[in-house]
Amino acid sequence: MLLATLDIALRAGTATLLLLLAALFYRDFRHTSAGRLGFAFALGSAVHAVNSAAGFATPVTASIGFWRVPLIALSTGNVVVFWLFAKALFDDTFTPRWWHAATWAAVVGISLANCLLGSAAPDRSLFGVNLHVIVMTLIALGFIALAVAESVASWSADLVESRRRVRLFIVAAAALYGGINAVLQLLMSGSEASAIVDTANAAMLAGVVAAISWSLMRVGGHDLFSPAPQVRTAN
Repeated sequence: MLLATLDIALRAGTATLLLLLAALFYRDFRHTSAGRLGFAFALGSAVHAVNSAAGFATPVTASIGFWRVPLIALSTGNVVVFWLFAKALFDDTFTPRWWHAATWAAVVGISLANCLLGSAAPDRSLFGVNLHVIVMTLIALGFIALAVAESVASWSADLVESRRRVRLFIVAAAALYGGINAVLQLLMSGSEASAIVDTANAAMLAGVVAAISWSLMRVGGHDLFSPAPQVRTAN
């Protein structure tokens, strides 16, 4: 009971903080690609904070849970938003294209199909792991890898050291949590996660969101989302 209460408290606080960040991103930085994508990423992360709670981890069935399918799909599609947010954070000229939206829609569609097909055929597995979980885990890890690669390739172009460190920290912290969460989902597939695992997941998410929020306070948002000076090379 104590762990369940702590889990709820952590997720409620995390979701509230993420909604506050989303509101601030929209109010102050919606004119920039990074600001708009940050707004979308914060909203999607708030959905994930609620959707990954213990009570939401049960399989989707006709009697309990079909209303959760859109939440699960949006939470899954948030990994694409994370990738795009990383691109925009390190490339001030980045502008989302139609195929970026199509990629997000494709991942959301795959998640929707996985939820519905998984409820109809829950026993389809590979080495004891649900095939639908394997597919979604690979998709999540793939986009997290793309976000990390984008950060590593572009971070040195920003000559403002403090801002460069914060941008890298935001992506690294979010990627670390996303990677660990994806692996946990894979390992726990087909079994009921313990209260300790659920609470540890909630605490890790809360810690990552709090650390990112603190880093944003140390480097002003207007500095973080303003164009970064570029390295000039001699002709």
